[in-house]
Amino acid sequence: MSKADELAAKLKQKQQTRADAEACADMAIEHWPTQVYDMYHRLEAWLEPLTKAGLNIRRVPTRVFESLPSGETFNYAIDKLLIEGNHTSITLDPIARFIIGGTGRVDILSNGKELYLLRTETDHGEAQWQIQTIPRSGQPRPDPVELNEDNFLGVIQEGLEL
Repeated sequence: MSKADELAAKLKQKQQTRADAEACADMAIEHWPTQVYDMYHRLEAWLEPLTKAGLNIRRVPTRVFESLPSGETFNYAIDKLLIEGNHTSITLDPIARFIIGGTGRVDILSNGKELYLLRTETDHGEAQWQIQTIPRSGQPRPDPVELNEDNFLGVIQEGLEL
């Protein structure tokens, strides 16, 4: 095999590797809204007793622009979840699918603590959501807590001052 043939084979391999990575990223973006909406559906079910008592929940369309270190960019539609009650509100804002340490992030915007939901995968490849607190400057990062009904209702209680 000539040197040119070796270089051509390497070039093809690198091009295929890049194409595979781009296809993987495209697939991740394609599935991200569904993953977020599945989580929203679970949260809405947990909040159903509160909606019967006057809590207002609605989805607000938005667009997200993400760029990867490779230079690849994504522009996609996804909904925020707006939770209103007690003359205040909490917004769940899905800000990024591609983040360090996880497979997606949804910020929790309210007047209380600075929180976000982090989507990760277990060692067995199962998806899980965790509630993370953004540490104050100079303070250690608190341990995440599992996104379950009790923990989420605690966020709602504090955020809506109930």
